[in-house]
Parts: sequence; C-alpha cells; structure tokens
Amino acid sequence: MPKPLPNAVRTARWIAWLPCAFCNLAYAANWTAYPTLQAQEIYSDNVTLAKPGSETGAFVSDVSPGLYVSRQSGRDLLNLNYRLQNLYNAAGNNDVTTFNQLQFNANHTFIPNRFFVNASSSISQQNVSNARIAADNISGGGSRANVNTFNIAPTWTPHFGHYASGTVGLNLSTVTTDVGTASSGTSTAALSDTVNYGENIQINSGTAFKRISWNLAFNNLDNERVTGNNVSFQSSSLTLRTHLNRYFNLFVQTGQSNNSFQSANTGTTNGVFYTAGAQWFPSRHYSLEAGYGNNAYVTLSLNPTQRLSWVTTFRDNAIGLNAGQTWQTALNYRTQRSNWSLTHNNATTTTQALLLQPQLVTVDLNPDPLVQQLQQFIINLPTLTDQVIVTQTWALSVSFRTGKSTIFASGSDQIRSYQTIGNKEDVTALNAGWNWQFGPKTSLYASPGWQLIERGGVAQRDNRYDFAVGVNRALSQRINSRIEFRHIDQSSALNTNNFQENRATASLFMRF
Repeated sequence: MPKPLPNAVRTARWIAWLPCAFCNLAYAANWTAYPTLQAQEIYSDNVTLAKPGSETGAFVSDVSPGLYVSRQSGRDLLNLNYRLQNLYNAAGNNDVTTFNQLQFNANHTFIPNRFFVNASSSISQQNVSNARIAADNISGGGSRANVNTFNIAPTWTPHFGHYASGTVGLNLSTVTTDVGTASSGTSTAALSDTVNYGENIQINSGTAFKRISWNLAFNNLDNERVTGNNVSFQSSSLTLRTHLNRYFNLFVQTGQSNNSFQSANTGTTNGVFYTAGAQWFPSRHYSLEAGYGNNAYVTLSLNPTQRLSWVTTFRDNAIGLNAGQTWQTALNYRTQRSNWSLTHNNATTTTQALLLQPQLVTVDLNPDPLVQQLQQFIINLPTLTDQVIVTQTWALSVSFRTGKSTIFASGSDQIRSYQTIGNKEDVTALNAGWNWQFGPKTSLYASPGWQLIERGGVAQRDNRYDFAVGVNRALSQRINSRIEFRHIDQSSALNTNNFQENRATASLFMRF
C-alpha cells in the first residue's frame, strides 16, 4: 500500500477541493461540476510482466470514482480532474490498493492586461524503471512511485507609457515523491523532494524609441533539493537594434550565463557572451537574421501562405546551456482535413521539471468528450533519480480526418545525455492510430506502437511493440462502454526486462 502523503501535500489537495464546495451556489457563474465513475475488469496473461516461462495470469478489478470541476469566465479559468483508483488483485497480489490521481490548473486575472496568477497541482504514479511505458498500476511489480507537484506563478505586465513595457514573472513549485514505496514497499531509486524558485523579467522599448529599440531579459531558476546537489540556471541579456529602413536592421546583443549543476563532463560554458548581426525582412512572408560572436546563429523564417509556416535556426554557442553547434526547426502545415508538424529542438532540463509538466494527456481516439478521462502521464526515464538532462529531439506528426474516420501517426527520436552520471541513451518511437465511427454512437479503433531504447549499443537495448484494438459504444449521454484487446512484446538485453503480455479490458465510464 502507498504510504500516506505528507501533510503539506494533503493540505494542498484539500485547498484544491475548496472551489467544489461552492459549485451549487455559483453554478450560474459558468461552473460545471459532476462526479464520475470508471469500472473496469481486466484480464492479463502476464500480470507481473515476468520473463517468458514465468508468466502468471490474473483478473484485476478497477472501481474508480472521481470528480470533474471547471469554471470559465472573463477573468477565471479552472479545471480540476480527480480520481480515486481502487484496484483489486493488481499485479496478482490478491490485495486492494488505492491511488490518488489529480490534475488541477487555474488562472485568475486580478487586473486586466496587468496582473494574473497561474496555479497547478498534480498527483500521479510514475515508473521507477522502464519496464512499462504506461503507468496504469495494473500490471508489473512495485516499481512505481507516487509523485505530487504544486506550482504557482504570478505575472505582472507593466507599461511605462510610450517608453517601455514588459513582463515580470515569479514561479514557486514543489515536487515530492515516495519513490519505491508503492506496491512492493521497497526503495529502488532516489529522487529528491525539491522546491523550485524562478524569476523571469522581460522589458521592451516602447514607441518613443524610433530608430533604436532595446530589450532587457533576465531568467533564473533555482532547483533546491532536500538531498543531493542543487541546480541553478541563470542568464541575462541586453539587445540593441537600429532600423536602417523598413526592410533592414542591425543589432548587437551581450549578456552573461551562470549555470550550476553537478556534471560528469569537464569544462564550463559560463561567462559573458556577445553577438552582432543584421536582419533582412523584405516581406511578411519571409525573413533572414544572422549574428556573429562567441555565440553565433542564423535564423530563416518562411510563411508563404496562411497554411504553411517554417522557422529554422542554427546556433554555434560557446557560452550558456546547449553549447556547441545545435539547430532547431519548426514546420507546420495544415489543409482542410489534415495537420502536419515537424520539429527539432535542443533543451537542458531536470527530472523534476519533466514531472511538473501537465499530467492530463488527451490521447483517447474517441472524440466524444465523455471518454476524455484523466490519464496518467509517464516521463519514461530509465530511473526516477535526480538528473540534469540535455536532449536533442526530432518529432514528426500527421493527423487526417474524414467524415467518419480519424487517422494519426507520429515518430520521434530523442538523444538524452545525463549530466550527473555521464550516460547517454537514444529513444526512437513510432505510434499510429485509427478511429472509425462505423455506427451510431459506436466506433472501432486500432493503435500500434513501437519504441526502441539504446544505452551504449546493442548490449543495452529494449525493443518494444504494442498493439491495441477496441470498440467504443456510447450507451447514453452519460455512459460510455469500451472493450479492448492489447498485446505488448518487449525484448531486452537485460533478461529481467523481457516479457510479453496479452490484456483484455471491459470498461464503463459514467458521468452523473
């Protein structure tokens, strides 16, 4: 059984529930609130995800009541989705286990166009190992952990007449976890409880400056861990730009980068940086900007039609995060029935920052909002430990809609460099899906997937295939049913990560 959550987390959860107490009183003020219930019966022929020859079949029962609350008005936006997941015989343990799952986010504008506050909170279960790519708490052993996050971010947007305007943002967030104390009660990894403090300041010149415009920027993030080494990312910059005419301008930028974190790599990229260059803007459809210095870059922007936009940047930085030669691109194209996207990004982040990302993922193939249920988000790292991670990510996606069908496909490749331990891994994934509404309130879906994780070559490789097929049926406006069959096959250089699982699920989702 999961150990009790810390008092602070429990208090935060009750605070998140407070808006619900006033739902009836303020229902006329754009409140929406209703309880939900999900009931599932699952059969798995390998409920412990054991290696071939050691499989054990079992039925698992899932009865999960929940509550959905939302509010939207001119100044407010609130969404709360809570579920109490109750499982019998999860992982074949003949026991009842309970998991809290929460996604909460809100925005309130105190002064229009001047001051607003964003807040969010989540409770989820995350994998400690990479044996699963879905933290559903149904199969596998106890290699999962409860993760609780909270974030509040006030933002002020000052205006200084015609001279300047800007954005001043503060951020406070927490990540707490009971790593390894779920089903098994054993500790298998160490992710420190963390408090994050952030400041973001952007000041831009106003219309009073005709020929010369300027920008001041300051960004700081302190990642203070209860145990282990702290992490700090900080940068500041000043940019001056002079406009020679409506098509051409010159600029100079200087600043300082000061980052602190434990790294197995030698050398430092802290210090003062400078760049000087020009921008050519002959049309609203395209532009070219280039700068030279110890931090150099070239950016090409294309927007030939309303349907197509493409921005590509190549950088050669000696100072700051993601130093060296890197490039990024973002291509978006849409037609009447399809959307296409191609991106390549470089980023430096932490495990805790990944956990602070939104936990509610709408990946359901059925477009009916009734079945857009709260689903678990999985960061899919090999171990849930304190890390600073440098990533290079390719992502390609396409979706296509017809009168009765929705088709999507996506592919990605991400190279991760773990700065604390000095290891690298390459994660390649392909996913696709097809949803066909072949009858009134009835649809058929299929979803294949493949993922390959390589760490140091063939000797450390996990190769995984996943295929699901099912039928959705809306029994009424408030009840949705589903039958699904799923097959998973993972082959690994690590013998304990080899497994196959066939799973059949019958489920009902009810909204009251």
